[in-house]
Amino acid sequence: MTCAYTGIIKKSGDFYVGLCLELNVASQGDTIEEATRMLQEACQEYLSFVKEEGIEDEIKPVSLDPLREFLIGDEGSSHSNIRFVINRI
Repeated sequence: MTCAYTGIIKKSGDFYVGLCLELNVASQGDTIEEATRMLQEACQEYLSFVKEEGIEDEIKPVSLDPLREFLIGDEGSSHSNIRFVINRI
């Protein structure tokens, strides 16, 4: 099964930080491309973990307050939205 997820990548200091909205998973990288790849890998690892533990029903999207902090926490930051697909095991 494949599922599409939404990520937001933003510049934060010297890094790009990514957040997956549906899974509430974050990661970072030195470039937008690396941040995107690292976010995809972090999401895949998270999904594998919750499946192994049998806790898929505990997956929750990012809530409003952390999302607001992510979006407006750094003045002058820029954002890029991405969509990516993960094959669920």
